[in-house]
Amino acid sequence: MWPYMIHFRLRTLAYLFIIFFLIYYYWHYILQIDNIIGIHQLRQQYYSKNQLSLINFKHLLIACVLAAKQGGYEVRKARESTTKNDNSKLGIHLKGKTREGIDDILTNGDKRSNIVMVNSLLYTIPGIKIVSEENLPANDDADTDDMLIELLNVEKFLKNPEYSTIPDDIDLNIDDLTIWIDPLDATKEYSENLTKFVTTMVCVARNNEPIIGVIHFPFENDYDQSTYWATKFGIDKRLLSEKFSHFNDDGHHQDSNRSNSNDNIRIIISRSHKGDVEKWILAKQQQQKEENPTRTNLTFIEAAGSGYKTIELLKGHADIYLHKTYIKKWDICAPNVLIKYGHRRRGLSDSVGGTMTTLKGEKIDYSFQSDVFIKDGIFATLNPDLVNKWRDKNVFI
Repeated sequence: MWPYMIHFRLRTLAYLFIIFFLIYYYWHYILQIDNIIGIHQLRQQYYSKNQLSLINFKHLLIACVLAAKQGGYEVRKARESTTKNDNSKLGIHLKGKTREGIDDILTNGDKRSNIVMVNSLLYTIPGIKIVSEENLPANDDADTDDMLIELLNVEKFLKNPEYSTIPDDIDLNIDDLTIWIDPLDATKEYSENLTKFVTTMVCVARNNEPIIGVIHFPFENDYDQSTYWATKFGIDKRLLSEKFSHFNDDGHHQDSNRSNSNDNIRIIISRSHKGDVEKWILAKQQQQKEENPTRTNLTFIEAAGSGYKTIELLKGHADIYLHKTYIKKWDICAPNVLIKYGHRRRGLSDSVGGTMTTLKGEKIDYSFQSDVFIKDGIFATLNPDLVNKWRDKNVFI
């Protein structure tokens, strides 16, 4: 009889070995922290049975702010691990070239920020759809062993006066929502230690409309200037401060000389292709010279990062944010929200907000299945007169 018992035990051991091997493979190769694509897809599938059907709007906003700050912490930590003249610890990799021929690079700061931002939101909001800039390959060599992904402590901030402008009773269908994440905006400048341009950004779109935008400056030591947010249902009180009070309630600049004549328009553009944009705009002006010999003076301001340019626009340091070439939606989703709602005064209609469209004047679709590329450039302003001029002639004269 015992030979049968031996056969049974050997078979049992074989089964146990197979089970152990599958568990080891699953844990080591699928759940590894570096494989952000695997984690993203797995967790969405895993959570789909228990995913939320509704999410409170204030909870969602706070989660986005906390995620942006956590990503910013990782960005700053990675940057400060290097010396001023030695970027070896940044882990710079070349992803390719931009359409302008500029190196498109990836750093450990991008990777660490992406991991913590994406996964903390997936943990906190089961079933949420996320589109992020960095899809990291398996076995990536980023140093992430010390990273701990946790639930975002939203409840701690629900009574914080910072969020008192947001109603408590708005619930959204989670199936309608998509989160767009830029884990590190202005990576090139980050690698050059030009950290004032660097931001982390989170945006939420309901169907195709952006309704929450968060821009965080990881290297800004002043808490009141480090994070800005705006939503369809209320805005950050800091956007109502004197630093952002350069506009009347009708959207016009408070400087009467500027708002009446628009005689000097300041256009903020990317520092990586300044000359191309200047030539393009000035050529358009020249074409209209016969109709209107008195040309508007144009000042071009070089800057980096969509988040930085957006805040400069809101502070009144520029009149137009212009981008001529391809751009990705995670770069401009949060800026779109802040431009649309960020300088709107309480109680006023949506029409008072700023405008962000393609250069053709088309609204931007931020739905989950939409193309991540915007191929027709970006035009953004807070001044309705400039919107009308652009729509009429695509030029400022």
